[in-house]
Amino acid sequence: MKKAIMTTSPVKKLTLIFVLSFLYSPMAIAGGNHPHGATSHNKDHTHEDSAPANVVTQYNDYTELFVEFPPLVINQKTTFITHFTRLSDFKAVDEGVLDVVLTKNNKTVVRFRVREPARSGIFLPDVTPNQSGQFGLVLELKTNDWISRHDLGQITVFENSKNTQIEKNAPSGEVSYLKEQQWQNPFAIAKSAIIEMRPSVPGFGTVSAPLNEFTVIRAPDDGYFSSGKIISAGESVSVNDALGSLIPRLGEDTDIGELIVDVERAKSRFELAKADVKRLEKLFNKGSVSEKLFLEAQKERDIAAVELQTTQSRLRQRAGGVETAGINIVAPIQGEVLSVYVHPGSFVREGDPLFSIAGKNMRWMNVQVPEKFSGEIHKATGIWFEFKSQPLVLDTNNQASIVKVSREVKHPARTVEVAVAYPSTLGPSIIGVRLPVRVFVGAPVQRLAIPASAIIDDNGQSVVYVQVGGESFERRVVTLGIRDSDLVEVTSGLSPDEWVVSRGAYYVKLASTGGDAIGHGHAH
Repeated sequence: MKKAIMTTSPVKKLTLIFVLSFLYSPMAIAGGNHPHGATSHNKDHTHEDSAPANVVTQYNDYTELFVEFPPLVINQKTTFITHFTRLSDFKAVDEGVLDVVLTKNNKTVVRFRVREPARSGIFLPDVTPNQSGQFGLVLELKTNDWISRHDLGQITVFENSKNTQIEKNAPSGEVSYLKEQQWQNPFAIAKSAIIEMRPSVPGFGTVSAPLNEFTVIRAPDDGYFSSGKIISAGESVSVNDALGSLIPRLGEDTDIGELIVDVERAKSRFELAKADVKRLEKLFNKGSVSEKLFLEAQKERDIAAVELQTTQSRLRQRAGGVETAGINIVAPIQGEVLSVYVHPGSFVREGDPLFSIAGKNMRWMNVQVPEKFSGEIHKATGIWFEFKSQPLVLDTNNQASIVKVSREVKHPARTVEVAVAYPSTLGPSIIGVRLPVRVFVGAPVQRLAIPASAIIDDNGQSVVYVQVGGESFERRVVTLGIRDSDLVEVTSGLSPDEWVVSRGAYYVKLASTGGDAIGHGHAH
């Protein structure tokens, strides 16, 4: 297969969302506080060696390189202790061929190769230069899928051991967290950056169906519910699907003559209501009457139809003794049955709920925002909240929209309401679910941000761990600002372009206390 060659070209602009496979800067960072000696390179080589060494940490788009090596001397063998970490999952690279290349004038002078790691993530190439002077130093790792190239800049090959010096110094870090620990435990890093963030205000959201896609079917009269098929929650229904019937209960003193009159009266009201709808529909289509008036006429027609059906059922029941005569209960909308409040044979009172039905495609998140933020919600552009352990943003960028912004404070809760409509496949779909929500208000602002997962609470202080080298970290107390989805603003304690531990920061904290529970060991 064709191999991708990764170089340390300049990093593209960071996107708004930090992910584990973000782009890395080509800038080399010297790091590490465990220098290795130059005289030993067997597989038991450990961090206890104290001879000075060059230490470099560098990133490209595929790997992080952390390498330690003594000064190079002509005709002397020097072991490069190299640690390669995949940036896709921050685990050790466990296969590949590594070349250490010395160059001059962009041409290869000599190449030293190892064909496999000494152990997972760690390659131990031996370098024996036969010329002194200044050379370019490149490490190139080839796997079956990609080629990762790290250019470490200029390095000196010295004439003898007496005049050597360290050219790539490791910055000091108060916390040591070894590569083996990083590979074994949850771990990731991300770079702090100035990005656009949206301010937000807090609230509590409740999931509901859109107003035109939700209904509660209620009993039109006192009676007994009857159904040939038992309807269960979760079933799909279409408009006019039969859900059952209601058999009205007749009193002993019910007069059949009165029932006949009631039927004729109900029939007359229904015919008049139907004619009224037909008349108003023509006027509405011409723009002569309001939509409200037309809808009210439709409602009156529907009520009259139910009254007629009810009185006819009573008449059949009283005159013919047909016990099964009843009022048909049908689905007025297409959707899913949410709740069933009755079962065959149960007695219900007029107005009691029988079924609730909602459409399947859309949901509303009705967010109650505290009164003190009421002056800001008119600027609402969307919401975000935690859903399935991940931040979920609902705004115009992902098919959601603001459908309601309240202009009054609700009593006694003293809240104002914002409603967002979204496809039910994007977020929570169960009606009635309630959860904390943040409402975006106002235009985006430029802020220094890091992933919220980088923050840990350390005795009431917000703390991050900054990587200053491959195995060296600094504890920083930071002050936080606004939160935008999975990003949080840092107002003090951190500068742009610093690497913070975005996953596994608590393990670094344990390492700073000298705990053994996180795993240890750095034998090569």
